Amino acid sequence: MKNRKKLITLSFTAFTAFTALAVSLPAVAHHPMGGATPITLLEGLLSGFGHPIIGFDHLLFIFAVGIACYFFGQRITTIAAFLTGTFGGALLHLLAPGVSYADAWVAASLILLGVLFLRGSDFLKNKGAILLFTLSGVAHGYAYGETIVGAEATPVWAYLSGFTLVQFAIAMCGFAVTRYATAKKPAFEFLKATGGVLAVTGAGFLMFALAP
Repeated sequence: MKNRKKLITLSFTAFTAFTALAVSLPAVAHHPMGGATPITLLEGLLSGFGHPIIGFDHLLFIFAVGIACYFFGQRITTIAAFLTGTFGGALLHLLAPGVSYADAWVAASLILLGVLFLRGSDFLKNKGAILLFTLSGVAHGYAYGETIVGAEATPVWAYLSGFTLVQFAIAMCGFAVTRYATAKKPAFEFLKATGGVLAVTGAGFLMFALAP
């Protein structure tokens, strides 16, 4: 039990330290291709693959989607809702690029999901959770959309395809890792530790997003 608590504490500390480093990096770190607008199909695809991985806030939330699928069911529906939301959010950015505090909404989604994990909330088993993951997807997708403002149709669709595929892969990794981890330690402890990481990370990114 003592070793298990030390492992959870160490993981929590490592994630917190990584978050502090991540939010201190320039905003360009969230954008593949050095922040340049993709102009070819290949550039659009590679940029789409890279954005959810380079952006640690996105990466952590998508991974947590897979965790939610393991603990609370509705697996295909939950992932599909989030992916649909990100796709629509990116397109929304092209139509309405002036929404303020896009990164703050992403951070808020981390905090909210973290709190629900910490509480072990049954809400995540209900159909209402699908709306939560859809709206969270819109927030993340809107942030993704910044990369393709001004791009031609071909790289845009390649970008959308790229980030959809990589997000699906990340969510499935989250599901697989959770299944393995909960076989080694009590499931509720793993869920609470993950919830703490999500909430603290989200708070760090929220402070950065709202900073003048």
